[in-house]
Amino acid sequence: MVSGEAPTEPVISAKTGRIYEKRILQKYMEEHGCEPQTDHALSADDIISVDGAPPVVRPRPPTLTSVPALLSTFQNEWDAVVLETFALKQQYEQVRRELSQALYQNDAACRVVARLVQERDEARAALAALNVQVSASAEVQKPARADQMDVDGAAEPAGGDHSDHKDQDRGELSAEDTYYERAAETSRVLSAMRMKRETPAGLVTPEAWKTAREAQTVEALHTTTKPGIVGLDVDRSGDLALTAGLDNHAEVFSRSRDQTLATLKGHTKRVTSAAWVPGTSGLGAHIVTGSADKSVRVWAPKPANSDDDASVRAIGWTKLCIIKHHNAEVVGVAVHPSNEYVASAAADGSWAVHSLQGETVVSGTVDAPVSRIAFHPDGTFLGLGTRDGQAKIVDVKQRQVLATLDVAADAEGDASEVNGLHFSENGYYFVTTSAREAAVWDLRKQKKTKVWDLKDLAPDADAEAAFTAARFDVSGKYLAVAADRVVVLKVKGWAQLAELQVGEFPARAVAWVGDTASAVVAATMDNSLHYYEPAQE
Repeated sequence: MVSGEAPTEPVISAKTGRIYEKRILQKYMEEHGCEPQTDHALSADDIISVDGAPPVVRPRPPTLTSVPALLSTFQNEWDAVVLETFALKQQYEQVRRELSQALYQNDAACRVVARLVQERDEARAALAALNVQVSASAEVQKPARADQMDVDGAAEPAGGDHSDHKDQDRGELSAEDTYYERAAETSRVLSAMRMKRETPAGLVTPEAWKTAREAQTVEALHTTTKPGIVGLDVDRSGDLALTAGLDNHAEVFSRSRDQTLATLKGHTKRVTSAAWVPGTSGLGAHIVTGSADKSVRVWAPKPANSDDDASVRAIGWTKLCIIKHHNAEVVGVAVHPSNEYVASAAADGSWAVHSLQGETVVSGTVDAPVSRIAFHPDGTFLGLGTRDGQAKIVDVKQRQVLATLDVAADAEGDASEVNGLHFSENGYYFVTTSAREAAVWDLRKQKKTKVWDLKDLAPDADAEAAFTAARFDVSGKYLAVAADRVVVLKVKGWAQLAELQVGEFPARAVAWVGDTASAVVAATMDNSLHYYEPAQE
């Protein structure tokens, strides 16, 4: 009962069986449309009258001039107060529940903000450490004489000629800790070597590159059913070109023999990238390939490759292992400077570092689809280009993005994709390309040092032409940029030295030949390689 008194005209709710004073119940239904203390909708048909014996006869309505009239008025007022008090209690309970929920949400929000602030501070600290390391590296690499090189690129491979580091006893370290130790060891060795390295003897001069012209064209390397070369790497000897094709194969071409030495078959979809593992030069080097079939393959040279007199039929590479870490198309592979590990990246934003035996030792993800991957020369950081126009610098050990740089985020569609990314051997320059822009960045300032659109480098370029790749040479003196032609630039001053035509089909990949920048080679979508050299003096 709502009033707390015995009803004079009792009724029963057909839905709950509760007894109410009829007049009080009707007033509550008129105001709220439901039964008191419940959310049940109640109508007049749901009210059942209770017949008393004998029936209660309601007295004639009194007037206010008599005591009975006053009592009736007071009764009505009491009924109204009781109903209002009941409604206030309901509202109080609702407000109390809402306040409790709001306090809980506020506490959760405070916890999230505190965690984000902590992560931001940690990222800032890591970025500050990166800036200090890059600045220190730049200082120790300044040449003591004018004829010394600006950067080191011809250093002995840390994994090839410093194998004594591999033989050190690492105790019971895990595979991941072993990688971190080896990476730190390699970084120290390479930094020390850069301090003493001079310009490689026989490095081609800028004046010679101004006379460059096409020296050789190699045609029909891959099958014609799915034409197109999308990846290119040249071994340290400068003789062997490794190509990645849309026909699901990778091929090794020897310039000295003027023929294809091996076709690496096994991927079930297009090969998106291929790289030499330069622990040894020439036919004894391992090969790494990545494919749209979501796998990475490591290829080992056949025993006959070490024989200088081996026939072409005896030369080849066999599958060493298949790495199936990614759940999306592998877009790129990069070899660690120690030559003992290889990194891979997939279109879903995942990246990983693997041993050459196929064990994944470190992995992580970024918040954007990846299109390109490259190792920093010291092996401590990864550079990732994304399809939404950004370049991300990732600390491998911390698995954190230290810097996010806007390459072409404002471009629309495919024009925003980072289709080229490469670090200079000096450790603080790196180049990026998107369809409409090529840019050189300075990691110390995290800003663009130089920017070109295609009309800056080639005023007569077609309006539909686009940048496709860029690469520093081993010495760090020169930069090659690929589009519907190949442009060679001098790093100091960024002067344009040569503009080299590639024919009807644009270049999709570019690479330098040898430690002395003796030639540059471009791969095109008609399954051709174009070699360019300075004119012989």
